[in-house]
Amino acid sequence: MKDYPFIKFTLLFVVGILLHRILRPDSVLLLSSIIPILCLSLVLKIVVKKYQVQRLGDIILYVTFVLSGLFIATQNSEELKSPLSKYYKEKGSILYAEVKSVELIKEYEIVFAVISDSIKLNNLTFYNSDYLICKFRGDSIQREKLYAEIYPGNKIYVTGTYQKGRERRNPGEFDYDKYLNAKGVTGLFISYDTDSISIIDSKRNVFASYLFALRKSIDKIIVNLHDKETSDLLRGLILADRSGIDAETKNAFVNSGVIHILAVSGLNVGYVILIFIIVFGRFSIYARSILTIIGLIIFMLITGTTPPVVRATIMGIIIILTFLSNRSTNIFNSISIAAVIILFFSPQQIYDPGFQLSFGAVLSTAIIYPYLQSWIEKLNLKLKWAEKILLFMGVSLSAQIGTIPFTLIYFSKLSVVSIFANLFVIPISGIITAIAFITIFLGSFSSWLAQFFAFANNLLTFIMMESIRFAGTLEFSFLWIRNYSLYDSIVFYILLGFLLLSISRIQKTVIIISIIIFSFTIIILYSSFDDKKLLTDGRLNIMMIDVGQGDSFLIKFPNGKTALIDAGEANPYIDIGERVIIPLLDNLGIDKIDYGFISHLDLDHYGGFISLIYNGRIKKVYRPLPDSGQKSLRLEKFLIEMKIKTDIYDKTSFAVGNTKIYFLNDPYSYSYKSFSSNNKSGILKIVYGKTSFLFVGDCEHPAEFFLATNFGTMLDSDVLKVGHHGSPTGSSTAFLNLVSPDISLVSAGIKNKFNHPAESVISSLNDINSMIYRTDQLGAVLMQSDGKQIKKVDWK
Repeated sequence: MKDYPFIKFTLLFVVGILLHRILRPDSVLLLSSIIPILCLSLVLKIVVKKYQVQRLGDIILYVTFVLSGLFIATQNSEELKSPLSKYYKEKGSILYAEVKSVELIKEYEIVFAVISDSIKLNNLTFYNSDYLICKFRGDSIQREKLYAEIYPGNKIYVTGTYQKGRERRNPGEFDYDKYLNAKGVTGLFISYDTDSISIIDSKRNVFASYLFALRKSIDKIIVNLHDKETSDLLRGLILADRSGIDAETKNAFVNSGVIHILAVSGLNVGYVILIFIIVFGRFSIYARSILTIIGLIIFMLITGTTPPVVRATIMGIIIILTFLSNRSTNIFNSISIAAVIILFFSPQQIYDPGFQLSFGAVLSTAIIYPYLQSWIEKLNLKLKWAEKILLFMGVSLSAQIGTIPFTLIYFSKLSVVSIFANLFVIPISGIITAIAFITIFLGSFSSWLAQFFAFANNLLTFIMMESIRFAGTLEFSFLWIRNYSLYDSIVFYILLGFLLLSISRIQKTVIIISIIIFSFTIIILYSSFDDKKLLTDGRLNIMMIDVGQGDSFLIKFPNGKTALIDAGEANPYIDIGERVIIPLLDNLGIDKIDYGFISHLDLDHYGGFISLIYNGRIKKVYRPLPDSGQKSLRLEKFLIEMKIKTDIYDKTSFAVGNTKIYFLNDPYSYSYKSFSSNNKSGILKIVYGKTSFLFVGDCEHPAEFFLATNFGTMLDSDVLKVGHHGSPTGSSTAFLNLVSPDISLVSAGIKNKFNHPAESVISSLNDINSMIYRTDQLGAVLMQSDGKQIKKVDWK
């Protein structure tokens, strides 16, 4: 440790930050304790010469390091105490604020951060300085006009809807509200084309506005000269804006183990340093170093000062300065200094996935790669190019091994092909980045010259992206490892440390191989100890997924088969299939849905199915009898193109193990043909043992009359999925009396514009003593049946 003096301080400093999760001390008391303790340790170390006393001084000094981390975390962790926090969603709100930053234009919205001067919610005005994210979703003309005019420092007036970030309302769902709060953001303010937005004071923050203008200029050159796929990639590589990269492409990057390419990080900074060294090659060593440092800082600012870039920039600057001063340095000290600087200003970064993956990759490379390098060099390969390829693969493998726990926690996937994919992707992405810098430089004064380099990048990007898609869609490209926990991570790192320590002290290859096999066996066995199944085997599990204003029900049958009734909405701003249902399936360990039921062709019911089918998560789809309507024709064409097996709702039934599913529809009857889309909803009754569930889609009074007339007592069920989200156009008293549900499930969005569920429907359900569970109040609701009784399971 003598060669790495900063590591001890950094580790203890991090321990102090982590302790803040448990301890909540007063910051003044902490500061008043740190100063005298620090003075005491220095006195013991400097003044007193006895060895034992000096060691006591060391221990006391270590305590001050821990307290320093705790103090910094306490100072920067003031919980949001805004009066706005109690409001979930308020329409017709009015905001006066100052613009702090503006993001690059997105396809359907303009996003900018503000500090509020005042905000009016529900006829109450609050004069708090809240940090809010504004999203303007006007038409294209309105968006372009605002994007051209708005700059940091402007004072604005906006009308629209205030809302909190979406919370964790389903198992496995990302808690966006918690994420925003950790960054000091109180909530969101969303404006549409019917709302108003105006700049009431055009005064600008000079520095922030200049950086924004520079980012806009670079972005304009990138977009104008490249095709969409290339421009979306370059926006991510150079400007740290990945909003244009679709979920399918990101998924391919994850599967092939090259997702790190999309994050502006140490790799990109390395490319920048290399470019500057080449460009300033004829300058003196001091001039070249200073210009490179300036270039790194500018690049860091242009990318938005993300943690990976800040970390890599600090490390790069430290290495350059050390080289200039003729002093030796090592990667452990450099990364320790970088970590402390970042955490000093933003201690919450310790919980950020980007921070963890970034530092984890560099540390693991520094620790593990020397072992791999030693083994490769001992091979004494005659072909030097083969040795270089193996060494390059060793770097990639080292980074991957050290970040396995973080990768599994955040992505639940372990890429099998990543070593080989990185062998191709890393060099070609470096070439793409270098050409992009040349294109941007030339594009600033000659589009004609720049277009030739842009064309080359279009071709290289196409080759790289197709290679990644190929690698990411192979059946063996990755392994699913779900519900990886902190406990699993601790076991992994303990055994990895044991493995490395053993390898460094043992020379016999057979013993080393035995230790490796033993370590991995222990990791696999112990990692499963704390796994828990939310959907119990041997029972009927039905989860009402919270998809906002829409419907979606996940079913796991006693024999292990699965079904999904509807999949929520998909629009330019959110795809429920991608954002909610796929993460839920991943969390529950469900690879594919055996039966997909589209109740009817309203977007809030079938929209999410599109991304599920694209991702190969649906085996078979049941839907209403196709007709000549545009929605039906588009869906049929899509299902045929994706080669999905299909069937329709009819007066039939089928068994899934010992569970029976009945379709209560007659698509060829005269009355059915005259029904609206809502009334043509597929009606399903699921019976398991003595328990039953009735799903009626968006059926309204005409369909309810049809059901009562044709199926009568067959409608009697223990659980009813209330029709049309509790709209007053359905759930008639006569129909509810016929079903007589003990439990009623209502899927509706919080403060939705339709005011679902209607008070009259809730009143009718109360009249028949039915227990009501609502997604707008509870989030997801999980019901389990053993065939005799039904119980509600608390999943949170």
